[in-house]
Amino acid sequence: MTFFARQEAARRRTRVLLVYYAAAVVLIVCAFYLASRAIAGLVTEAARDESREVSGRGRVGFQVFAWDPLWLLVTAGVSAAVIGGGTLYRRASLAEGGAAVAHSAGGREIVPGRADGFLERRLLNIVEEAALASGVPVPRVFVLEEEPGINAFAAGFSLHDAAVAVTRGALERLSREELHGVVAHEFSHIKNGDMRLNSWLLGVLFGILVTSILGRQLMLALRFMRVSGNRKSSGGGIVLIAFLSGLALWVIGSAGVFFARLIQASVSRQREFLADASAVQFTRNPSGLAGALKRIGASSFGSAMRCANRSELAHLLFSPGASLSSLFASHPPLLARIRQLDPGFTGDFTPWRAVPREAAPAPTASSFAAAAGVSALRMPAGGDAESPAAARALPALEPGLRETLARPEDAAAALYGLLLSGDEDVRQRQRSRIAVAEATALAAAAERWRDVLQGMDRITRRQVLDLAVEGVRQRTPDGRAACLALARELADADRERSLFEALLLGRMQRALRPAGVVRGFYGKPLPPARVQDEVATVLGVMAYLGQPHDAAAAEAAWREGVVRATSFGVGRLPMPARRACTLADWDAAVQRLDGLAPLFKGELLNACSFVMRADGALTEDETELLRALADLLDMPLPDGSRFQAA
Repeated sequence: MTFFARQEAARRRTRVLLVYYAAAVVLIVCAFYLASRAIAGLVTEAARDESREVSGRGRVGFQVFAWDPLWLLVTAGVSAAVIGGGTLYRRASLAEGGAAVAHSAGGREIVPGRADGFLERRLLNIVEEAALASGVPVPRVFVLEEEPGINAFAAGFSLHDAAVAVTRGALERLSREELHGVVAHEFSHIKNGDMRLNSWLLGVLFGILVTSILGRQLMLALRFMRVSGNRKSSGGGIVLIAFLSGLALWVIGSAGVFFARLIQASVSRQREFLADASAVQFTRNPSGLAGALKRIGASSFGSAMRCANRSELAHLLFSPGASLSSLFASHPPLLARIRQLDPGFTGDFTPWRAVPREAAPAPTASSFAAAAGVSALRMPAGGDAESPAAARALPALEPGLRETLARPEDAAAALYGLLLSGDEDVRQRQRSRIAVAEATALAAAAERWRDVLQGMDRITRRQVLDLAVEGVRQRTPDGRAACLALARELADADRERSLFEALLLGRMQRALRPAGVVRGFYGKPLPPARVQDEVATVLGVMAYLGQPHDAAAAEAAWREGVVRATSFGVGRLPMPARRACTLADWDAAVQRLDGLAPLFKGELLNACSFVMRADGALTEDETELLRALADLLDMPLPDGSRFQAA
């Protein structure tokens, strides 16, 4: 199953979960209806005068099961308010994305340039290298200081608000190779789209859990109430109503939590196996991930978590945060996971009890890329040519440059420097605009950055772009919005956007959008048949870019993509004219294509790759355009294997 098919499978599983959730809510409403009528019947009977003969046996049963639409409406409203309110509250608390989840677990953010010691700098380097090599935006990084166990998690609603959190135990007890395996596992969750599913499950589970919490708190509150000894007093009836209501909330909510956790656990176990396999494919090194799992088995702390919300985070974690029965286990058994990676493992963890000692500096990004065998695009069988952007290893940036880009104002100046024009008149207007919108000093800094960046190749400039965007994310929300708006003005200053500018603005737009603005992952996506013209335009831009002077070759390349984009039915359309395939047309088309389901976005990206390699050669411009397309569609850059000819 391809990455994009897995995305669609995750969406289908989510729809099933939504059905289960809706069914659970309906059952909870029915249970509340019956329980409330039973409570009302019991209170009514208890309030009757004892001297009066009670002649209606079974009256309570009649009250319980009698149909009362008004009562049902009230019960449904109260149930929806409790469950829906809890879900919305939890979702609102996660509006900041993965960072909110990390903070809720007691995480402390590691800010580039202010990392505390070698271990934290090593973690930052590993995360940055993995992100840059895989085509995924660099997530925010957190360390869970109070957690001695070996564990980690990735969370967030999208690729651009992701966060990776690692326990202090993992930092101190894992070698670089093993920590790399853990980070790769978490990046696999990011690339496979698990974060959205997991973050959604957090909200749903809390919504059901809140009913149980309310019931328990209501019963506990009764300990402090005193009831009058006067038999005519209504105090006893009030206490009885409160107690029975609390009991009903607690029982019904607990039952809902029971089944919700079953659903959560079954989904989580399968996706952990998937993440392990994806991590090995990503690193080309199963021993690192297997070693991390073996150290968990050898450690006295294991992967245990101490944070109060560890049960809610169970499906996010690298390894179980608490011991659970196999029915509720969020992860497959430890030995089963290890033997998937190392079939010869006997179960003896003794050699893995010693803490590895590493004093050497962390490997550079180039050594990571070489070790991981990273490539963005690979030619089909029979051709060895690779994309120029992928054939070379990622360059290593100087540590001082990394620290500079971690400072928000310096990062903004670097982004503006990337956008400064080579035309003196245009550049002067751009500098004036920066001085007005930001500060004169920042305009001068942008000019200096331009001079430095001119001597760098395109791959290094893209690495600077990625790190600078992460630096600007440290600004206030207004500061991020101002930076994005100014970047758009600078890119349009010469009334023409280059491919690199399209990539830059796409990356900034995704990373710097306001907190809480999340595209509708569960909204109804656009059907492929409604975006035929847009797909034809995107494929046309790709074809004309690769064949700027040969119309026949461009159309042949376009047809190569069309036959791979069968879901869109583009084959019935003529190829768009060259004048209708400008970057502006491409940008407008991509904005609409953003509404597609991930499966069809992946199909489009694959079709574009066939257009690009139709002539047997890949240029840097073609590679950059595909990267910009993947970024604007909020999709990771696919692995090279997905560009193999079928």
